[in-house]
Amino acid sequence: MRNRYNHGILTNSGPHLYSMDTGGSREQGADAPPVSGYMPRDESAAASAAAGSITRLFSSQPTYSSACLKRSELINRQHLQQQGQIALDEAEKLSFEADWYDNQLEWIATIHQMHGEPVFWDIIAAMAPPFPRGEEGPKEKLAAHNLAAFQPTRIQKLLKQDAMIREELERQVQLAREEDRKDYLQWKAANDFAHDILDGNRTAYLRVLEEMAPLQELAMLGSGLEFSVRSSSEVEVELDVNSQQVIPREAKVRTEGGVASLELSAPERNDLELDYICGSVLRIAGELFALLPLDTVVVQARDTKMNGKTGQEEYLTVLSIRIDRKFIAGHHTGRERSLEVLTHCPHRIAYDPGTGFEPVDELL
Repeated sequence: MRNRYNHGILTNSGPHLYSMDTGGSREQGADAPPVSGYMPRDESAAASAAAGSITRLFSSQPTYSSACLKRSELINRQHLQQQGQIALDEAEKLSFEADWYDNQLEWIATIHQMHGEPVFWDIIAAMAPPFPRGEEGPKEKLAAHNLAAFQPTRIQKLLKQDAMIREELERQVQLAREEDRKDYLQWKAANDFAHDILDGNRTAYLRVLEEMAPLQELAMLGSGLEFSVRSSSEVEVELDVNSQQVIPREAKVRTEGGVASLELSAPERNDLELDYICGSVLRIAGELFALLPLDTVVVQARDTKMNGKTGQEEYLTVLSIRIDRKFIAGHHTGRERSLEVLTHCPHRIAYDPGTGFEPVDELL
């Protein structure tokens, strides 16, 4: 199954998710310890937290930034306006455009500053079953105890309620047995899946990337994504920058007289695109390292650019970068611009503030 998130719309053509094969195990060998991020000191509490996480693994909502939540609000207002449910005068329309522009700048500046909580696959894999297989579960034991301990009172016997109560208690035993069965199957599914992840099963990797959809914010902005599992320790991501949609062409400046539109210069747009691409690369790496026991994430950022020689638009690689888990673990957002920290990772980029990006060869 393939789904593509492009321009914020889920279609049937990708992010494209594919693997070099359909399974496999970790090339590092069976003795290599799984990498799963930070290990909490309180392992009991961590196990409980992990259990809650895995049971909601493919149904929980991702964490969104304030800029993303603001964009959702603006989109809702836009839809209401288009449907004629709200009417805006000229000043309100200009104010809305200024809000949209401000939100776009905030999103570009902060896209790298957050990612989801890590999933501790090793803890999930090590969790004991809720009860030994073949034995009564805790819920059934409690219900059976209540049934065995039932002693009808004289009034219950007099009103002939004892048989009805006993029948209900027997029904509760059956219900409890079914609940225990579901709990056991849920544990087994989570446990088996965690072992698949730790064994480097690439099909399991693709399921995580597809069903958890960790990079919906980039899709909402207009960028497309494509994942390729190179090995159990490395994933390659193609980022379709789509700068024509993501990077604004005009600045919306609030003045005493209203809102003024000022065309952004080429260097200003190029600088915004550079910030967005580098920030997106960090966001992609952070999200994937949080979800999967990877050692490396390779990102190929591509965009449609005009070829000055031919006068034709071409789809080009503008940044190729390899990011290791150790770098992300030591990276603190907010103190350094994403461009500056990315220079510490192996990469290829050809950028000039005046002319923008030139095509580069991809890292292998």
